[in-house]
Amino acid sequence: MNLRKPVILSLLRASGSGVPAELALIAEIEHSPERIAEIQRTRLSELLRHAWAQVPYYHDVLESCGAVRDGRVDLDRFTDIPYLTKEVIRAEGDRLRAKTLPRGRKAFPNASGGSTGEPVRFWQDSGYWDTTIAVRTYHFSTVGKQLGEREMKIWGNERDLFEGTLGWKVTLQNWAYNRRFEQCWHLPEAQILKILRDIDRWKPKLLWCYRDGIDAVAKYAVANGLRPHAPAAIVLGGATVYPYMAEVIERAFHSPAISAYGSREVGAVACQCLARGGHHIATHSNVVETIDTAGRPVVGQDGELVITPLTNYAMPFLRYRIGDRGKLTNGRCSCGRGYPLLESLSGRMVEVLVNRRGEQVDPIYFIQLLAVIFNRGFFRKFQVVQAEDGALTLNVVLEANATREAANPNLLEVLDKIRMVMGADCPIEVKYVDDIPLSASGKHPYVVRQGSLHPRLSA
Repeated sequence: MNLRKPVILSLLRASGSGVPAELALIAEIEHSPERIAEIQRTRLSELLRHAWAQVPYYHDVLESCGAVRDGRVDLDRFTDIPYLTKEVIRAEGDRLRAKTLPRGRKAFPNASGGSTGEPVRFWQDSGYWDTTIAVRTYHFSTVGKQLGEREMKIWGNERDLFEGTLGWKVTLQNWAYNRRFEQCWHLPEAQILKILRDIDRWKPKLLWCYRDGIDAVAKYAVANGLRPHAPAAIVLGGATVYPYMAEVIERAFHSPAISAYGSREVGAVACQCLARGGHHIATHSNVVETIDTAGRPVVGQDGELVITPLTNYAMPFLRYRIGDRGKLTNGRCSCGRGYPLLESLSGRMVEVLVNRRGEQVDPIYFIQLLAVIFNRGFFRKFQVVQAEDGALTLNVVLEANATREAANPNLLEVLDKIRMVMGADCPIEVKYVDDIPLSASGKHPYVVRQGSLHPRLSA
């Protein structure tokens, strides 16, 4: 029996938290597309009116595009609002902050992890955080883990891990939530074994994991014939979860690998359920769009994600170009929930390469070649880097027992397949390296593009 859940909810209510009310709202609307859409429209109208009244930058922008005029909101003009970018956030600074907040809300500073090399500083408020916690709690419940049941967070970003484990208040919260932490930004064999031992001893109901870290742990378990404790689910975040990664994680733990999507700027946005028919988008708390390279909204095709969190009043992010790519669909999940779906996630915009004909080439193409099709036991790590002139460098870390002479024929096949999409005359240099450093945010950069894919859009 899960006795912690009612205790946690009671403590949250006593503290004035909005999490219990948000969880109750989700439970009320989760199977009703109409109610979900109604809540989204209401929250979007309220956010736009607040931004017009309290945020100097948006007062000018919303009046200019007609989304809010004299305090009257016109949701039909929402897509006329110019996109928010990191450049705009840096340039406008405090003009993007609200002068005042609704009663009871407190503002907190935050900053992006800078995985694209463009970290930004921004503000969020307590209402936003209540919503984010509630959405994540709900997503976990859809894959078999209820509030208060054991969870282990295996994370690869030092800042997130330290902020989640330091201080008496956080320690008390983690005890109440029944949560433990492990680091996976540095994974010598001893740390991998420690993680596996702690999972076996504590037997958490859910693992909440950084993609690259649990991928390494799973590969070790499979290679050494280990069979660790099987949680109800393994929720993966931090970066795009590629199918071959999910496969090895499921083989290691005999549990479903679940992809979750969110970021430091926008919070918890979408997550697969056990049916895995797509990522359920929390549209009661976000507006999610996809746009093509001309900035036009698209559905049913891969595009750049544009996200509007609906509950951050401290610094509204209206139509924020987050730098990720995905595909929206009009279909529904077989689980019967009413949330719309993000059919797939396909990586960062900075991972999309461009051939000499100006065509975009999906990073998954290269990852599939090297990690699946031509994965013959030679490559421990790899990275494809495109320079501004279009030339490619393929960095390769060999397995301990592999030689360059044995790997070269395999690499020639890879290069032939790369030139099929990048052009027969595409310069490609192969470099055998000892290691490939992680990015500043602790992720392995499989594909990197140096320079711009296309001009920044203003609207």
